[in-house]
Amino acid sequence: MRELFAPAAEVLRGNQVESVHFAAAAVVDQDGQLIAYLGSADLVTYSRSSLKPFQALPTVMRGFPDRFGLAEHHLALICASHSGEERHVRAAREILAAIDAKEDHLQCGVHIPLFHRDNEDPIPARKSFSPIFNNCSGKHSGMLALSRILGLPFEGYTDVQSPLQRLIRAQVALTLGVEPGDMIHGIDGCSIPNYAVPLRVLAYGYARLAASVGPKPRTDDECHDACKRIAGAMRTHPEMVSGEGRFDLALAQATKGRVFSKAGGEAVECLGIPERGWGIAVKIADGAARAIAPVVVGVLRQLELLNPDECAALVSLSEPVLRNHRGIEIGKIRMVGELKKTR
Repeated sequence: MRELFAPAAEVLRGNQVESVHFAAAAVVDQDGQLIAYLGSADLVTYSRSSLKPFQALPTVMRGFPDRFGLAEHHLALICASHSGEERHVRAAREILAAIDAKEDHLQCGVHIPLFHRDNEDPIPARKSFSPIFNNCSGKHSGMLALSRILGLPFEGYTDVQSPLQRLIRAQVALTLGVEPGDMIHGIDGCSIPNYAVPLRVLAYGYARLAASVGPKPRTDDECHDACKRIAGAMRTHPEMVSGEGRFDLALAQATKGRVFSKAGGEAVECLGIPERGWGIAVKIADGAARAIAPVVVGVLRQLELLNPDECAALVSLSEPVLRNHRGIEIGKIRMVGELKKTR
């Protein structure tokens, strides 16, 4: 494992290092060329929710959201790991209504909305939640929309061998530049098939998304227009992609859309840099989400992708202060990994 990951973030208690998080990262351009890396760029890891923009491609390529009279923020939601805020739930219900589906058709399961976790917001007494509040209900609504377009039944849409998932798998593989059989299959937290690929492959996918809305896009591939719509929606509506108190939204707001990102479970984070046509993929070895922001901001700084104002806006995330149960400051987390650059 040592050759796959490198020390990336230190956790300090006082001035003493108490813990260390290891990570791997890959920075790739739209031609698939490796620009920089930490640890191994060839680390194979599950994409988790960072895969959502690519899972949405077949739906967008077949006319979503216009086909159903929906809007750009609905498109952002089907790429989202939303927080279950009122605006997220409302948009998911609007998608279901437009495609003549019911909440009971959602097979993503139930969890407490992320808004309560990320904002230390008390859960109302006797409050119950349905699958529409699940952070993946947008993705599932998008897959139900694709089922409606293709004339497929809603039942069984999460099955890896279903026609729907085979179609999605093929498009994901084509966009990432790999063979479908080379993607390792697993089941995500929301029951949808998920795939493990090398970090540099995942970064390449985000480079394609980023380049589609950048100054020098490649327009000679069949999914360019869909990539452009998806990346555009994620940049224009970052509040739909994550939610209040979340790193993805804070990064989008600080950079005013110059950087867009998508988190995944077990501390995966992917970013697109439109002005460069670059994609970045990061994986924290132990799955600790607390290390993501310091490492990602550190990577962006080392690549000179943040200006002083952006660095200042992100300082509370780049070196988060740790406090005990009385609110006393006891330490911080800081990025220590050094990217190796290929040019």
